Amino acid sequence: PAPPARHRAPLHEVDEELVLPAVLESAGRMRRALRAVLRGAGLDEDAVFALLLAASEAVNNAVEHAVAPTRPEVRVRARVAADPWRASIEVRDHGRWRERRPSMDRGRGAALMSAGGEVEVVPTAEGTVVTITRRLDL
Repeated sequence: PAPPARHRAPLHEVDEELVLPAVLESAGRMRRALRAVLRGAGLDEDAVFALLLAASEAVNNAVEHAVAPTRPEVRVRARVAADPWRASIEVRDHGRWRERRPSMDRGRGAALMSAGGEVEVVPTAEGTVVTITRRLDL
């Protein structure tokens, strides 16, 4: 359940989507665009930082690890929703991820994404969807 109204900061629901080229520079573009969106929704700086750090890693993974993409783009969708208050960022690529080998594991990606919230990775017929969801305790 949501916290009592007297403890709640003024939050606004958001549903914003970005379509970015599948290049490493897109993580920076995503952070700049979504920082304004998440701040405008009323999220505190800690939540904004954690979500954007996690989403940056997901975007970089989509660019670095997607094999044979059908479209050279990454779609990023940010949502802030009520009942309970939560924020999520979904990163969708249009390829298959490479099989993970020990030499590919730099040991930081999963930890960075998990620091942002609950992480779900779902392979689909069109690509891979990574969703980071963070409950907003206001």
